[in-house]
Amino acid sequence: MNLQERVLLKKANRDELYCLEPPFPTTNFLIETSNACNHACIFCAHQKMKRKIGKINTEFVFDILKQAYDLGTREVGFYATGEPFLVPELPDYIRKAKEIGYTYVYLTSNGALATPERIRAVIDAGLDSIKFSINAPERKMYAFIHGKDDFDTVLEHLKYLNQYRKESGRNYKIFVTGILTRYTENMKDMYFDVFKGLADEIVFKNVYNQGGYMPEIDTLLRCTYDNEEYRRCNLPFDAISVTCEGYLSVENADFENMLVVADLNKVSLKDGWYGEKMKKIRQAFIDDKLEGTLCDGCVHHRFSEAKPLTPELATDNPDIFSDRLVRERLKKAGYID
Repeated sequence: MNLQERVLLKKANRDELYCLEPPFPTTNFLIETSNACNHACIFCAHQKMKRKIGKINTEFVFDILKQAYDLGTREVGFYATGEPFLVPELPDYIRKAKEIGYTYVYLTSNGALATPERIRAVIDAGLDSIKFSINAPERKMYAFIHGKDDFDTVLEHLKYLNQYRKESGRNYKIFVTGILTRYTENMKDMYFDVFKGLADEIVFKNVYNQGGYMPEIDTLLRCTYDNEEYRRCNLPFDAISVTCEGYLSVENADFENMLVVADLNKVSLKDGWYGEKMKKIRQAFIDDKLEGTLCDGCVHHRFSEAKPLTPELATDNPDIFSDRLVRERLKKAGYID
């Protein structure tokens, strides 16, 4: 499966997955090493998040990696709602995954903290690919989208990734992804000019209601040509998402743990994956009856009141569906009145 196919997995038409007890995933295993982030992207719910900032326990990571591997998983990514390079133990996790036997270990980063020293550490630990999320191809728009003026820094770090690949002789892949909004949808050609020779592949994704937490995307940020009414999602059937607290979630972008189905500190990964709460949300997807869940707004492109699947593990945030922060940034930039 190539990168483009990975990016489209959420929307892929794979009806064979849609059952209450699907095969345990061999790919699509994401571990949230931390929910801290150094950027504030306009389309990201992290800017509204009230969940306590933390990082994952090292012993837990080693254990969950082994559990997943024993169940057949062979690929793992170390990222979710936060920036992986904020976590000093990141190289240790990569090295452990490779020691266990994972054939493909990867991560996505905004790249601002991917200094040469940190790049060498993760690559030397065995990283197979790294993707920089660069959501505008020029400095001014980048600062508007990311909330930080780090474009030049990220570009230098991307250049070093390529330099170190030549110096080290290591065969890791380098990708750039751009999440397109109505303010950047016409900048695709610029990506290929700016990043020519610096990425093995440039992949674009249209912005969407991130995990159900960002209904304002449909009204304020969505690409003008995007008329999708139903968003296909295979995550409950073919993806393992582990939060930094050690919870199993339906969605890797679960900023307030509203889609948590199991506490993996108390139950095994296998029991969580095949547990009753996961089966219940799978049945809701099969029947397309997602009302009352966070997934409803994401799948059906609408504002949808939602309740957490496991209330005692979720963070109460009365402002999570507010569009205030996005609207304020758009006003400040002069895009709306």
